[in-house]
Amino acid sequence: MKTTITLLLLILTTNIKAQLLVDDFTTGTLDRTVFNTGESDAFYQTGNKVLGKTRHIYGKVTQNPYEQSFQLNIKDGHLVITAAYDTRGTVYVNYGHDKNGLSPLNQDLSTYKNLKIEFDGKSTINGIYVSLFTGTSRAVYSSHVQAREATFVLTIPLSDIKKIGPTYTLSKIDYIRFQFDSRSKSGCSMAINKIWFD
Repeated sequence: MKTTITLLLLILTTNIKAQLLVDDFTTGTLDRTVFNTGESDAFYQTGNKVLGKTRHIYGKVTQNPYEQSFQLNIKDGHLVITAAYDTRGTVYVNYGHDKNGLSPLNQDLSTYKNLKIEFDGKSTINGIYVSLFTGTSRAVYSSHVQAREATFVLTIPLSDIKKIGPTYTLSKIDYIRFQFDSRSKSGCSMAINKIWFD
């Protein structure tokens, strides 16, 4: 009986794959408000709970006729992006990039099935784009995510990410880019708690 239980535990343990944390936004704080069309800014934050130990954030405003605010904050484990009325902007969150340029992750994702992004709510539909790079080849995913009041998880099967380029492989991911857009006339606000692979 003891041998059977040990064998079952061993089988269960080998079949359970740990999550790979990309970011839980407990590393670093950020408080940035942008007003002017064409204005942009880049930030680098380092820590052990960030994939590759460096988070690179780049935000820009592409339309702001009423001089409203476009805000980007990291606080208390949340990445918060808020665009006011008729203010359009984009936030890129990158991993595998530091102050000196590209810093390849060399990450094997071939044993994972899904990429997951946990939101703590969002006010309106917006575009979300993901790019996984192997050298200069990449795979891409895009979606328009609906508004939701409560916490929810966007699950992206890795098999749904479209391969572009001959050398792309999940077994050697060098760079990951997330793009969050605000394109709604009425503005957009969202909070992201966590990004991971499982």
